[in-house]
Amino acid sequence: MRLIPLIPLLLLAACGSRTEKPADNAAAAAFVPPPTQAPTPIPGQAHSNPITAYVGKYPTDTVDGVGFYDRTEVARALIDAVGEDKVRRRFTARDAVTVPIFATKDKRIAAHGCEAHNCADANWTFLVAEDGSNGEACYHDAATMGATSRWYAAGVAPRSRPGDCPQE
Repeated sequence: MRLIPLIPLLLLAACGSRTEKPADNAAAAAFVPPPTQAPTPIPGQAHSNPITAYVGKYPTDTVDGVGFYDRTEVARALIDAVGEDKVRRRFTARDAVTVPIFATKDKRIAAHGCEAHNCADANWTFLVAEDGSNGEACYHDAATMGATSRWYAAGVAPRSRPGDCPQE
């Protein structure tokens, strides 16, 4: 019968705290995501439509199942022109307000977008030649740039120009 008073003490001892080794967060803190790489088309899988087929369509619309920014040459031109992932993601964001893709006077194809309910202060335009080369991007953020926009092109440091980004 003396064993009965010891049972609660044994149970209490069994429920005591047990210290676990803390997780090593050094590996997580040192993680660097891989850089974005330009897409490479699969041999024999060239697009059957020219980039001009997107004129009049929204950037999220598809032509034969492929969106404007999903085209190999457009994606490559955007990556080559804009080195900053955060800025590049603004151009391809699905939640942006967009206008139909348009052709410029110098025969480039342009896609314009802006932040919902803030188009005057946050907008962007991506321009590309009809063959998918010579990508050029304009990004305007009035909060950080004032009345100027930042223009990006492959191999050139971003440059500031007055005004918003073109939208037609």
